[in-house]
Amino acid sequence: MKVSALQKNGIGILALDGAYSFAENLGLSLSEPTNVENLNALITRFLILYTEHTTGVVLDPTYSLPFLSYKHNNSGLLLRLEQEHDQDPLSLPRFIHQWGIEEVRNNYGVAKLELLYHPAEEKAAEKKKLVAELFNFCQYEGIDFLLKLVIYHPPGIDLDTIKFQETQLEAISELQKSASILSLQYPQDPLATATITSALDIPWIVHSDGVKYEEFKEFVRVSTENGASGFMIGQTLWEEVNSLRLEDQSPDFEEIEKFLKTTGKDRIIELMRIVKESQGEELIFFVSLPTVLAFYLGIISLDIQILF
Repeated sequence: MKVSALQKNGIGILALDGAYSFAENLGLSLSEPTNVENLNALITRFLILYTEHTTGVVLDPTYSLPFLSYKHNNSGLLLRLEQEHDQDPLSLPRFIHQWGIEEVRNNYGVAKLELLYHPAEEKAAEKKKLVAELFNFCQYEGIDFLLKLVIYHPPGIDLDTIKFQETQLEAISELQKSASILSLQYPQDPLATATITSALDIPWIVHSDGVKYEEFKEFVRVSTENGASGFMIGQTLWEEVNSLRLEDQSPDFEEIEKFLKTTGKDRIIELMRIVKESQGEELIFFVSLPTVLAFYLGIISLDIQILF
C-alpha cells in the first residue's frame, strides 16, 4: 500500500496498535478470557465508529489485526513492526516475533515503525542503518514506510524548547531519506512547524503522544496550517475512558460505549475537519500588471489563481 492512498484532502490516522497498553490502563488482565473478550469488543467498536471518518488506521498483528474486517473500506491500513512493550531508548527497536515487511505486504498495508532517537546517542548510527534497511526492503516489496520519530532525552542531555527543535531538525535531516512519511512530535510553535515543512522532501504528520485532546487539537491546526499533511492519534482521543468506573473500580463498559459513540466520534470528526480545511485552503497570489502581460505574451507560464 502507498501513502498516497491515505491522502484524501489530508491524513487522519487512528492508532489502534497499542491495545495491550489500553487494556493495562483499564485494569484488564489479558490472562482472563472475559477481559480478552471485552478488549476485543472495544477494538471492534473503535474500528466501526471511527474508521469511517479517518483515512488510515494502525493495527498490530496480535490484538487488533484479527478484527480487520470491521475497518471501513475507505480507511487505509498501516501495520506496526515493533513490540509494544520493553522498548529501551538506548537500544535498537525490538520487533514483533515472526512478523515483518513481507507480512505487511501480504496484508496490503503500510509498514509503521516507532523509533526513539537522538542524533547524539551512542546507537544513532546503528539506528539510522536499521531504518534505512527497513525502508529499502519496503521499497523492494512495493510498500510504503511510516517512521514515527520520537526525540528523547539521553542521560546527561537536557532538551529545552530551542534545543528540542534543533535536535528534531537534525534527526529529520538524518532520517527523512529512509521513510515515505514521517510522524513527528509537535515542535512547540508555528515557526518551527513551518521550518520542518521547508526541511522535508516527504509528507509529515503530527502525533499525539502524552498530550490532552484540546491541546492536541491546537497542535493539529497549527501543524496543518504550516504544511503538515495531518495527524495520528491514539489514546488522546479517548483519554477519559480510563476514569469511567463502576463502584468496584472495574471499567463501566456501558458508559465507555456512550463516550465512544459521542465525544470520541465528535473528536475524530472535528480533527478531520481541521485537516481538510487546512489542506483545502487556496494559495492566492497577488500578481503585478507586468507579470500578467508577460503571461499573455507567452513569456512565462502561470498555474495560479489571479484575483482582481
